[in-house]
Amino acid sequence: MNYVRWYDKDPDLSSLMAFLESLNDDVRDEVAQDLIQIILSELKTNTDGEISLLNENKITEYKRWYDKNISLHSAVEIIKNLDDTQRKEIISLIMESIVQILTEYNYEKSEDE
Repeated sequence: MNYVRWYDKDPDLSSLMAFLESLNDDVRDEVAQDLIQIILSELKTNTDGEISLLNENKITEYKRWYDKNISLHSAVEIIKNLDDTQRKEIISLIMESIVQILTEYNYEKSEDE
């Protein structure tokens, strides 16, 4: 039996998650924090409800790669709770944010060398 992760059901979301997993920890942390800001500011979500859901989904074991970063875990849990329309809407905004963060990160890294 093949196990399909919840985000593998959507090819765009699956690609996003694979890309996030490939990032280094510093960039991943910055992206995670930005993800939460984007989701809570761009979508008409129930912020208090999202926070309550995060509290209910506290990490007790670090089984998944994204559980090791509390910000990323929180962002992924929020994305998981969005409906399909909201998820589609947010993916393009997340990708734009990642491009911007990576551009800034690479620029700063090249200046340090």
